[in-house]
Amino acid sequence: MRVFVALSLPGGVLDGIERWKGPLAGRYPSLSWVSRDRMHMTLRFYGDIPRDSLGRINGVLEEWTPGPLKFTIGRLGSFGSGGSPSVYWLGGEFPPEVVSIARRLGKIPDDRGRVAGKVFVPHLTVARRRSGIVPLLEPPDEMAGEITEVSIIDSMLTSGGPEYTYLRRYGLHNV
Repeated sequence: MRVFVALSLPGGVLDGIERWKGPLAGRYPSLSWVSRDRMHMTLRFYGDIPRDSLGRINGVLEEWTPGPLKFTIGRLGSFGSGGSPSVYWLGGEFPPEVVSIARRLGKIPDDRGRVAGKVFVPHLTVARRRSGIVPLLEPPDEMAGEITEVSIIDSMLTSGGPEYTYLRRYGLHNV
Protein backbone atom coordinates (compact mmCIF):
# COMPACT_ATOMS: atom_id res chain seq x y z
CA MET A 1 0.00 0.00 0.00
CA ARG A 2 1.28 3.47 -0.95
CA VAL A 3 -0.21 5.48 1.92
CA PHE A 4 -0.60 9.13 2.83
CA VAL A 5 -2.72 11.17 5.25
CA ALA A 6 -4.60 14.20 3.92
CA LEU A 7 -7.13 16.86 4.79
CA SER A 8 -10.18 17.02 2.52
CA LEU A 9 -11.14 20.39 1.07
CA PRO A 10 -14.71 21.71 1.09
CA GLY A 11 -16.61 21.77 -2.19
CA GLY A 12 -16.86 25.57 -2.34
CA VAL A 13 -13.09 25.96 -2.22
CA LEU A 14 -12.62 23.23 -4.82
CA ASP A 15 -15.12 25.10 -7.03
CA GLY A 16 -13.10 28.31 -6.62
CA ILE A 17 -9.85 26.56 -7.50
CA GLU A 18 -11.48 25.06 -10.60
CA ARG A 19 -12.70 28.52 -11.71
CA TRP A 20 -9.20 29.94 -11.24
CA LYS A 21 -7.32 27.16 -13.02
CA GLY A 22 -9.85 26.64 -15.86
CA PRO A 23 -8.54 29.36 -18.19
CA LEU A 24 -4.94 28.71 -17.13
CA ALA A 25 -5.09 25.03 -18.10
CA GLY A 26 -5.83 25.93 -21.73
CA ARG A 27 -3.26 28.71 -21.81
CA TYR A 28 -0.39 26.65 -20.35
CA PRO A 29 -0.20 23.14 -21.86
CA SER A 30 3.29 22.81 -20.36
CA LEU A 31 1.60 22.20 -16.99
CA SER A 32 -0.22 19.13 -15.75
CA TRP A 33 -3.05 20.33 -13.52
CA VAL A 34 -4.20 18.36 -10.47
CA SER A 35 -7.79 17.23 -11.02
CA ARG A 36 -10.50 18.17 -8.54
CA ASP A 37 -10.94 14.57 -7.35
CA ARG A 38 -7.21 14.34 -6.47
CA MET A 39 -6.89 17.70 -4.73
CA HIS A 40 -6.19 17.58 -0.98
CA MET A 41 -3.68 18.78 1.57
CA THR A 42 -1.16 16.04 2.30
CA LEU A 43 -0.15 16.01 5.96
CA ARG A 44 2.28 13.08 5.68
CA PHE A 45 3.33 10.70 2.89
CA TYR A 46 4.39 7.25 4.12
CA GLY A 47 4.94 5.38 0.88
CA ASP A 48 4.72 1.60 0.56
CA ILE A 49 3.95 0.42 4.07
CA PRO A 50 2.29 -2.86 5.10
CA ARG A 51 -1.34 -2.74 6.22
CA ASP A 52 -0.38 -3.66 9.79
CA SER A 53 1.65 -0.42 10.03
CA LEU A 54 -1.55 1.63 9.97
CA GLY A 55 -2.14 1.15 13.72
CA ARG A 56 0.02 4.08 14.84
CA ILE A 57 -1.43 6.38 12.18
CA ASN A 58 -4.98 5.43 13.19
CA GLY A 59 -4.10 6.00 16.85
CA VAL A 60 -2.89 9.56 16.21
CA LEU A 61 -5.93 10.44 14.10
CA GLU A 62 -8.42 8.88 16.54
CA GLU A 63 -7.05 11.12 19.31
CA TRP A 64 -7.13 14.29 17.17
CA THR A 65 -10.43 16.12 17.73
CA PRO A 66 -9.79 19.79 16.91
CA GLY A 67 -13.27 20.50 15.57
CA PRO A 68 -13.75 22.09 12.14
CA LEU A 69 -10.69 24.03 10.94
CA LYS A 70 -11.26 27.41 9.28
CA PHE A 71 -8.70 28.46 6.68
CA THR A 72 -8.05 30.80 3.77
CA ILE A 73 -5.98 30.24 0.63
CA GLY A 74 -4.91 32.66 -2.05
CA ARG A 75 -1.11 32.67 -2.04
CA LEU A 76 0.64 31.02 -5.01
CA GLY A 77 4.05 29.44 -4.60
CA SER A 78 6.32 26.97 -6.36
CA PHE A 79 8.99 24.36 -5.78
CA GLY A 80 11.95 24.00 -8.10
CA SER A 81 15.44 25.27 -8.60
CA GLY A 82 17.04 28.11 -10.50
CA GLY A 83 13.84 30.01 -11.24
CA SER A 84 12.40 26.96 -12.98
CA PRO A 85 9.36 25.78 -11.00
CA SER A 86 8.47 22.11 -11.21
CA VAL A 87 5.44 22.30 -8.88
CA TYR A 88 2.93 25.10 -8.25
CA TRP A 89 0.98 25.23 -4.99
CA LEU A 90 -1.57 27.33 -3.14
CA GLY A 91 -1.08 28.34 0.46
CA GLY A 92 -2.68 30.65 2.94
CA GLU A 93 -3.64 30.84 6.59
CA PHE A 94 -4.33 27.64 8.51
CA PRO A 95 -4.88 27.13 12.23
CA PRO A 96 -1.94 25.84 14.32
CA GLU A 97 -3.69 22.46 14.73
CA VAL A 98 -2.78 21.64 11.11
CA VAL A 99 0.96 22.04 11.73
CA SER A 100 0.61 20.24 15.07
CA ILE A 101 -1.01 17.11 13.57
CA ALA A 102 1.50 17.08 10.70
CA ARG A 103 4.29 17.15 13.29
CA ARG A 104 2.74 14.22 15.20
CA LEU A 105 2.26 12.20 12.01
CA GLY A 106 5.82 13.07 11.00
CA LYS A 107 7.16 11.16 14.01
CA ILE A 108 5.82 7.92 12.51
CA PRO A 109 8.49 6.50 10.14
CA ASP A 110 7.77 6.22 6.43
CA ASP A 111 8.55 3.19 4.23
CA ARG A 112 12.28 3.98 4.42
CA GLY A 113 12.31 4.42 8.19
CA ARG A 114 12.55 8.21 7.99
CA VAL A 115 10.72 10.66 10.23
CA ALA A 116 9.78 14.14 8.99
CA GLY A 117 12.70 16.47 9.46
CA LYS A 118 11.53 19.84 8.21
CA VAL A 119 8.82 22.24 9.29
CA PHE A 120 5.47 21.47 7.67
CA VAL A 121 4.07 24.28 5.50
CA PRO A 122 0.37 23.76 4.65
CA HIS A 123 -0.14 23.88 0.88
CA LEU A 124 -2.18 22.35 -1.96
CA THR A 125 -0.37 21.17 -5.08
CA VAL A 126 -2.28 22.49 -8.11
CA ALA A 127 0.05 21.87 -11.09
CA ARG A 128 3.29 20.21 -12.16
CA ARG A 129 5.47 21.20 -15.07
CA ARG A 130 5.52 18.64 -17.87
CA SER A 131 7.97 20.40 -20.16
CA GLY A 132 8.57 23.60 -22.02
CA ILE A 133 8.17 27.17 -20.88
CA VAL A 134 7.58 27.87 -17.21
CA PRO A 135 4.72 30.35 -16.93
CA LEU A 136 4.38 33.13 -14.39
CA LEU A 137 0.95 32.52 -12.88
CA GLU A 138 -1.26 34.97 -11.02
CA PRO A 139 -2.67 33.74 -7.70
CA PRO A 140 -6.41 33.23 -7.31
CA ASP A 141 -8.62 35.54 -5.29
CA GLU A 142 -8.58 34.59 -1.62
CA MET A 143 -10.95 31.75 -0.71
CA ALA A 144 -12.12 30.69 2.74
CA GLY A 145 -13.42 27.37 3.95
CA GLU A 146 -13.69 24.91 6.77
CA ILE A 147 -11.99 21.52 6.85
CA THR A 148 -14.08 18.83 8.53
CA GLU A 149 -12.36 15.58 7.51
CA VAL A 150 -8.95 13.91 7.51
CA SER A 151 -8.31 10.62 5.68
CA ILE A 152 -5.82 7.81 5.30
CA ILE A 153 -5.51 7.16 1.58
CA ASP A 154 -3.92 4.37 -0.47
CA SER A 155 -2.55 5.75 -3.74
CA MET A 156 -1.96 3.21 -6.49
CA LEU A 157 0.08 4.53 -9.40
CA THR A 158 -1.36 3.77 -12.85
CA SER A 159 -0.56 4.96 -16.37
CA GLY A 160 -3.49 7.41 -16.03
CA GLY A 161 -2.19 8.85 -12.76
CA PRO A 162 -2.79 7.83 -9.15
CA GLU A 163 -5.98 6.07 -8.12
CA TYR A 164 -7.09 6.76 -4.57
CA THR A 165 -8.75 4.34 -2.16
CA TYR A 166 -9.87 5.84 1.13
CA LEU A 167 -8.84 3.41 3.87
CA ARG A 168 -10.31 5.44 6.72
CA ARG A 169 -12.00 8.83 7.13
CA TYR A 170 -12.19 10.79 10.36
CA GLY A 171 -14.57 13.66 11.06
CA LEU A 172 -12.95 16.51 12.97
CA HIS A 173 -15.41 16.70 15.83
CA ASN A 174 -14.88 18.41 19.15
CA VAL A 175 -15.02 16.03 22.08
